[in-house]
Amino acid sequence: MPVPIIIVLRRQLKYSWKNAQLIEDPDASRGLVNQIFNQSFTDESVPLHLILNGTNFQIKVWEALIKIPFGAVVSYEEVAVQIGLPKANRAVGSAVGKNPISFIIPCHRVIRKNAEFGNYGGGPTRKKAILGWEAAQMNFHARFNK
Repeated sequence: MPVPIIIVLRRQLKYSWKNAQLIEDPDASRGLVNQIFNQSFTDESVPLHLILNGTNFQIKVWEALIKIPFGAVVSYEEVAVQIGLPKANRAVGSAVGKNPISFIIPCHRVIRKNAEFGNYGGGPTRKKAILGWEAAQMNFHARFNK
């Protein structure tokens, strides 16, 4: 029987931040969760301040991912071009795969240039679901918030 994804993610977090004390507090994190999952579709949203552990290259790729608009997709090649290294598709793919906070840094928005979804830490079904959710949010916003 496969291990639930939440347990895998907790283990990864504990491994990456060995000296951190992890405390689950839904009441304290509710505001942050709402900020992440309830997009306002404006440029006036409050920025999230993140502490990331990665190489300079990985950070550069993750910064490029943050710039991909909600509901959009780009190829690994497009990300490589954006960071100024057009031949670094594979390295970009590796950096995307090392993304420690895959929804906040939206690696799910990167697909292969042949339009295949490619890999995703939470699995291809989760990647498709997130992209579908974003498309639905965009459609809802376009229809009801004109």
